[in-house]
Amino acid sequence: MDSDSDLYRIGTVASLTGIAVERLRAWERRHGLVPAHKSGRTRFYSKVQLEQLSLIKRLLDQGQPISSLINLTHTQLMERLQGATQQPVVVPTIAPQVGLIGPNLLVLEQQQGIDQRIDVVSRWANLEAFTQDRSGTNKPTIVFAQLPVLSLQPIDLITDIIPQARVIPVYQFATADAIESVNQAGVPLAKWPLTWPELEHLAIVEQGLSQEASGVPARHFSDEELIAMAVSQSDPSGRLQQLVELLQQANAFVSFAQVCEREGFAPASDLAFHVSTARTQLEQALEQYNDRLDQEHSAAQNLSVQNINKM
Repeated sequence: MDSDSDLYRIGTVASLTGIAVERLRAWERRHGLVPAHKSGRTRFYSKVQLEQLSLIKRLLDQGQPISSLINLTHTQLMERLQGATQQPVVVPTIAPQVGLIGPNLLVLEQQQGIDQRIDVVSRWANLEAFTQDRSGTNKPTIVFAQLPVLSLQPIDLITDIIPQARVIPVYQFATADAIESVNQAGVPLAKWPLTWPELEHLAIVEQGLSQEASGVPARHFSDEELIAMAVSQSDPSGRLQQLVELLQQANAFVSFAQVCEREGFAPASDLAFHVSTARTQLEQALEQYNDRLDQEHSAAQNLSVQNINKM
């Protein structure tokens, strides 16, 4: 079963929406986003679900939490999206210092008025022009890079040249594996086409919310989600609770390092980055372990039902 019958495999949905497969599975478990069909362990989503997920992704990119979006209808999501674009954006004290790579992004900037919420300090026509630029001036803290095909290689290249910059790829085409790899690396994503207000919002969010320490990947689990896991009785071995405790310690330490950086202790920035990278690995381990527990629980329930039917 595939898109020809209005059903889309989970990997296809991830590629079309920019939402990682792991996120879709987590939303199924935590928020009841049940796929339209399952065949073994393969999940299929309907065309209606695909359209809703595309809208949800746009709202997530604007900073809205998944818990406030997951149960909205298509009409409600459209209204929320229209309302979000009309609401004024809070401008940080210091405007984000932004670099643009790619012709589409440069044209998009030229189509805007003078009143902008970000400070575009560098522009490159393409990735080749960026790599050949040795001016050493106007180093941005956020770089939007137009990528016809999404991959980690150009992202790593930009990061090597400007280590302090947060790279946001603006991709046109991507495989599910590429999206998953970029998400696992903690890199924010944007899909072309996008509007200039959306680009400004992404830059402001990166600087004002997730970039208290430069380059620190954002958290994947809220405190409420971690608490719910910690008190869960689904794992009598206690491993789930231990993983949650490690994550909570990592969250606390990243916050501490960010405070140290704001107080002028420069090495704290690198420290926060490395600890948050380790935190991402812990979050992935917790995600996979939760999936395993869910599978074992479902298998046990099926076996119990079979035993009852035999009686």
